[in-house]
Amino acid sequence: MFLLNLLLVSVQLKDDIGVLYVERTVNAVSIPVVTASITLTRWVKKTYKTYIDNIHAQEENRKLREETFNLRTRLLLKRSLNYENRHLRDLLALKRKLERPGLAASVIGNASFSGMNLVLIDRGERDGVKKNMAVISETGLVGRVWKAFSHQSQVQLLSDPASGYSVRIEGAPSAGLLSGEGDIRIGSIRYFPNNEAVKQGARVITTGGDGICPAGVEAGEIISAVPTDSFFQNIKVAFSAPLSNLEHVLVLRSNVSRPDTGEKGSGK
Repeated sequence: MFLLNLLLVSVQLKDDIGVLYVERTVNAVSIPVVTASITLTRWVKKTYKTYIDNIHAQEENRKLREETFNLRTRLLLKRSLNYENRHLRDLLALKRKLERPGLAASVIGNASFSGMNLVLIDRGERDGVKKNMAVISETGLVGRVWKAFSHQSQVQLLSDPASGYSVRIEGAPSAGLLSGEGDIRIGSIRYFPNNEAVKQGARVITTGGDGICPAGVEAGEIISAVPTDSFFQNIKVAFSAPLSNLEHVLVLRSNVSRPDTGEKGSGK
């Protein structure tokens, strides 16, 4: 009983300003706890809000990236279609200029083997393609059909060492034979007389004398012409057609029936 009475008396004790000692002690202990709890609660709410905002921002960024990717893809596709349409229009214009029936084709692969410079096109015998038909691009002579299959054909490029086309040089009366050297960019003209002046930059044009390519197709441009000790000049030509980057070509139907002689000039 004494201890209980002592406890009751101590609980009722007050300080100088009338505040119970017990109340002051409780406040001293509880206030930091309450303050820490409030601070923790606010931090948790803020962190959660930041987390949610980040999730929303990431989702928005993902959608923006997808939209940007789609827009870029559409732009690239549009540019590709415009580029292809421009090339096809150029081929059509060249076909009309040459006044010879032609067949547009796409280059679908490199078919080179045994040192030959060949490409594969997506047109074949079912489309009317035959061996030795001339193949051109919108910028100039590409080569001729080497082998025709049912749905595809191999095209021997102008750069192939076994190729040969009758050409003339702008500003000069004689004709020569344009052949490849295995270089996809440069060929040479053989059998062109030493006594005729040849200007650097002059155009090289087909004559139609080989029976494969019609007259008037640009084949290249003179890089250099050097007289030799023989009767003929050493002439280098830069090809007009981008043989290393062909996409669309035109196969020209032959107007001349040429026998299979096996001669180089005939494209055999």
